[in-house]
Amino acid sequence: MTECKLCGGRVTFKKVDVQRSWGDRLVIITGVPAYVCGQCGEQYFDADVALEMDRIKKAARVPGEKMIQVPVRPYTAEARG
Repeated sequence: MTECKLCGGRVTFKKVDVQRSWGDRLVIITGVPAYVCGQCGEQYFDADVALEMDRIKKAARVPGEKMIQVPVRPYTAEARG
């Protein structure tokens, strides 16, 4: 793949970090091989990569896993700075 299907930009191979949700969990998968558009940022994954990301997001734990805490805040019109 050399051309983005969305904008026609040039696509190059990179390793990216991907966020996936599973139930009420957010999982960040690092070092995922992807084809990324240099113009719009769209990411494309091979089928085997997509299947592996699906397996990883559903796993209870994986080797090398670490945990981070992320605040979840509601939007309110009063929350200005």
